[in-house]
Amino acid sequence: MPKHIPVHHYLHKPYELFPKGTIHPEIEHHDHPSDAEHYLLPAVFTLEKGDAVILKYPGPGVYFIHEGEIQYEDTAKPEEGTIVSKAGSVIHIENGAALRWHSPSIAKGFAVFYVPVSIKSFDSFVVTE
Repeated sequence: MPKHIPVHHYLHKPYELFPKGTIHPEIEHHDHPSDAEHYLLPAVFTLEKGDAVILKYPGPGVYFIHEGEIQYEDTAKPEEGTIVSKAGSVIHIENGAALRWHSPSIAKGFAVFYVPVSIKSFDSFVVTE
């Protein structure tokens, strides 16, 4: 059953997942049956102009960019170059992908990923170089 997430759950208490990359942890729900192997992990995010960050995805998912512009490249396929996505874009992510993200100004959006129950938050997506 879908859950309504009140606006105050994602406008307050954001934290930096990495420098200039903010998520709102109050929407990271972990309600799932005890025998579940995977669940949907949602996020509301802001990515400000700054250093690039690499995220490795433990499951497939999607991003929706509702404000600004975001740039990314697949670290396994650097020859394909940088992809630019603007407000209104939907980005499909494959399981196991490792993407380098950057915003030339600021980007805001939301995402959802189908991950193993062992993944408790988006903190586990961040790759330290």
